[in-house]
Amino acid sequence: MFPILTPEQTKIADKNAIESYGIPAIVLMENAARSSAKLIQKIINENEYDIENIAIFCGSGNNGGDGFAIARHLFEIFDTTVFWTGDKSKMSKETLTNYEIVVNLGIEIIHLDSDFDYNIGDFDCIIDAMIGIGGTENIRGITLSILEAIQDTDALKFAIDVPTGLNALTGKANEFCFEADYTLTMFAEKTGLRINDGINFTGEIIKAYLGAPEFITNDLANIFALEAEDLEYLLPERKKNSSKFDYGKSLIIAGSSKFSGAAALAANACAKSGAGLTYLYSPTIHSSVFPEVINIRNNESNSIYLNLSDFDFLTNEINQYNSIAIGPGLGDNAETIELIKKLINEVNEDIPLIIDADALRAIDKNNKYRKNLILTPHIGEFSRLTGLTREEITENPSDLAIEWAEKLNCTIVLKGVPTIITDGESTYWNIFGNPALAKGGTGDVLTGILAALTAKNMDFNISLTSAVAVLVHSLAADNFSLENSKETMLASDIINKLPIILP
Repeated sequence: MFPILTPEQTKIADKNAIESYGIPAIVLMENAARSSAKLIQKIINENEYDIENIAIFCGSGNNGGDGFAIARHLFEIFDTTVFWTGDKSKMSKETLTNYEIVVNLGIEIIHLDSDFDYNIGDFDCIIDAMIGIGGTENIRGITLSILEAIQDTDALKFAIDVPTGLNALTGKANEFCFEADYTLTMFAEKTGLRINDGINFTGEIIKAYLGAPEFITNDLANIFALEAEDLEYLLPERKKNSSKFDYGKSLIIAGSSKFSGAAALAANACAKSGAGLTYLYSPTIHSSVFPEVINIRNNESNSIYLNLSDFDFLTNEINQYNSIAIGPGLGDNAETIELIKKLINEVNEDIPLIIDADALRAIDKNNKYRKNLILTPHIGEFSRLTGLTREEITENPSDLAIEWAEKLNCTIVLKGVPTIITDGESTYWNIFGNPALAKGGTGDVLTGILAALTAKNMDFNISLTSAVAVLVHSLAADNFSLENSKETMLASDIINKLPIILP
């Protein structure tokens, strides 16, 4: 698990390292440059890139200072040219020091003012150190001309901290944003590297070593991303001396005559994700439901969808389970939604309750719920729930998910890239998954995984447990896509990959 910082948090981390812990700014800059240079050499060597000459583009801020220092570490290995923009009088003393060292060493250095008419097509590698975390998508003047010229080259590209032309907070990008093959970021990853346009311009993100302790960033961060290896301790192996009752009873309330497959996917995913017992309450049982799933039904109802006649039967059932998931395949029938509204109030507050798909229509944005009520909207459903436009949500998905989790007093799993999981206090981003997940039924599988993991009463808060479920779901899709076309993946393929992902 690693922290993700906003640009403002990064500035505070830098300030704390200097003022609270006495690490001089020049030392941080040197460590950043030395680490970046080593990473660049390692990447070039391991991938056998044919690199002879390098162009480093620097601004006059501290990001440019990193670039000047990187030039010092690389010029004896590669034919290195430094281009720089801005005003020397506005440089920090650290940046000015590294600029002057470049001049003293005789490294070719070219100041760019108003025109950029250099042919950079002959450079094998381009390093972008023009702006850093202070940049936005609003690029003008000489910097824009440089970006336009770089975009037409086939060089290997490294961005230092943040690609120029990318908003480090929102992930919005200029059309000529520097498109990095690798982004070498400082202190921690920035929010803009992982959301919106950021995912298209950052390439592989690698953290450079600054020589500052990890707790500086961990103490500031309110967003963390899970890593694949985290599953080793977040999902411990089953105990030898245990029974099915040690792993929870999950109830899936789902399906209709039209969408019985959605209920089957959720129930099968729950059973395959380790729930001790999985129960399915559905008007129609699909033929693909695992024999291990226990089907329950109100014999007095023969409707094609769930309705208010199911209420009494369900209220006698629901509080005996360790988790309940409602929604996949229910449809948007008004009476079904009314039933769900009533059921939400009947579920014991100690039982994790997952609300997915059309069941989200039963959520009142003016209500206060509970932290272990988990909502799983995609952006369209989140828009309907909150009244916000899709554009507003995509502009700032993480802060809005946090805001609405606080308003509703619940946990939100906002599905997207990245998927954002938050209870308003703890927030996690899922950085795994791929476009193969953009297919019907994959959300139903996630609901089943959520039902299984929340039933186990894991020793974590509900938002972290939900994040683990999202991680498992995404890793299964990624595993499928290693050897298969993304076009061909079905939701059931995720279920089939769970044995590889789960311990």
